[in-house]
Amino acid sequence: MLVILSPAKSMDTSLECEIKNITTAQFEEEAGFLASKMSAYDVQELQKLLKISPALAQSTFERYGRFCSPDTKQLPALRAYTGSVYKEIDVNTFSQADFDYCQQNLRIISVLYGLVRPLDSIKAYRLEYKLKLEGLEGDLYRFWQSKLSSQLVEDVKSSGGTLINLASLDVLPALDMEHLKREVTIITPEFKTLKNGKYEVIRTYTKIARGAMARYILKNRITEPEELKRFEFRGYKFNDKISTPDNFIYTL
Repeated sequence: MLVILSPAKSMDTSLECEIKNITTAQFEEEAGFLASKMSAYDVQELQKLLKISPALAQSTFERYGRFCSPDTKQLPALRAYTGSVYKEIDVNTFSQADFDYCQQNLRIISVLYGLVRPLDSIKAYRLEYKLKLEGLEGDLYRFWQSKLSSQLVEDVKSSGGTLINLASLDVLPALDMEHLKREVTIITPEFKTLKNGKYEVIRTYTKIARGAMARYILKNRITEPEELKRFEFRGYKFNDKISTPDNFIYTL
């Protein structure tokens, strides 16, 4: 099985790293190209473009300004992202064997770096898929879709033919999902909470649960979808009554 995740907006590349077997991102050339496009914007333009605070716009401006410098700190992606999903994965408890397993069985769908392997070395960035950058046709969903989908199909087939979709909805248009469905088996787990008599997705809980499931799969070397039905987390359990073969629902 191969798991896909969304990246996190929060990143920290200043951390120390003792991970071995670090790799170069497969779409590093595209990342450099997009970073060069972003470096052309000033602080005020970045604030408006990304809808962020002045302070965050300033730090983003500085990041893109030094992006191409060989001295800019970078880390393996699974260590660099620090959002809710990645805190729950908790790579501080991973052995080198765990990281090597992740390299074969996990991908992160990044708006800057494309299809990212856990040990790919990346730099801190901030970018949005809906941006339409000067000189490009359409937004960044369109930029990435054809580039990523074929490679992802190849990676999934190399990992057993089943894709576990733990990515958020906002990154999926960067993939040709219809093409993927024709080529591989896709299972999308969802985490829902009973509220006012009906099951709802609570975004904060969902992010944490996705991280917990990713950790469960990777640390336990899960290879069969049926084994995912035994996953439990903070009260969430598999609900066979409302689940389907391609949509595993866990309820609280």
